[in-house]
Amino acid sequence: MSTPTAVFLDTSVLAGQQYNFASTALSTFIPVVQKVGLKFLLPDPTEREVRRQIRERSREALDALDNARKRAPFLAKWRGFPSSTSEGIDSWEVTTVAVREWNSFLANFDLVKIGYEGLDVKLVMDWYDQVRAPFGAGKKRKEFPDAFAIAILAAYATKHGCFIAVVSEDRDFKLACERYPNLLHFQSLPRLTELLLSEEDSLAKYHIAIEAKLDELSTAIMEQMEIVHFYHADRSFEIRDTDLSFPTVQEINVVAIGDNECTITFEAEFDSEHELEWVEDNGPDDYPDTIRRHVSETFSLAGSAKMRFDPKTNEMAEITYVSIDDEEFCVSRTPRGYW
Repeated sequence: MSTPTAVFLDTSVLAGQQYNFASTALSTFIPVVQKVGLKFLLPDPTEREVRRQIRERSREALDALDNARKRAPFLAKWRGFPSSTSEGIDSWEVTTVAVREWNSFLANFDLVKIGYEGLDVKLVMDWYDQVRAPFGAGKKRKEFPDAFAIAILAAYATKHGCFIAVVSEDRDFKLACERYPNLLHFQSLPRLTELLLSEEDSLAKYHIAIEAKLDELSTAIMEQMEIVHFYHADRSFEIRDTDLSFPTVQEINVVAIGDNECTITFEAEFDSEHELEWVEDNGPDDYPDTIRRHVSETFSLAGSAKMRFDPKTNEMAEITYVSIDDEEFCVSRTPRGYW
């Protein structure tokens, strides 16, 4: 596989990280890119899409505050709780903060902004007419920003004779990249980070050592999950009790290597069982009933861990740090027979 010399992040990656530029996936990616000297490519249609999503998320955050203020007026007594938001002004201020974080993130890279000079519009319209990826059925029929970005990246790769790592969680983006040998698709940021570290001799050694003790990693993740909070998507339900299974580690990526230690990112799944309580109205002539039922649901989580290795045996000696990215999970299942 050819080693990329430039990288592009689709908006699906940033949205998947909730635009949290301090997330495990993004924060571990930055020093590796700096070390190997990759250029960070930002086509204009992608930058426009990022700024649009930032504006939308800023407005949604302010709407959530307004909703909380209406549902729980006592929050006004909570020191530090924002006063009522002002349409326009507050939205502008929140968006400005978010854009500042985005610009700070970009400042970590050798940034190359790309305009439309090399864009073959006829080619994009041919994709549209032929319903070729990234165009598809339904909502995917109008994926012009993605199509423009792919065409711009392909033209850049051809002009500069380079390979570009394209990171996208969008399946149609992947299918479009398959048409271009210079566009190397990665499903997730940790997978690219690991590739950039693959010249390290220790990478395979650490993978083997970690996979030999996955039970210990699952136990360490389970201990960290004590801080996890569950809430139900339907406010009619209260979660009274929760039981969790041990998480099953699905994927491990080594993202940093030190002296007899390494940092990994992981993805895991766990099963959960929740006792739900709700009040059922029996009409004006009878008292309401308080009902409890159980529901089960499977969740995925991601995070990072750091472990130390025995230099003599190469075995994993200790897990020194574990962190999970999400501390809140939304239960969506409802009890059978509930209307």
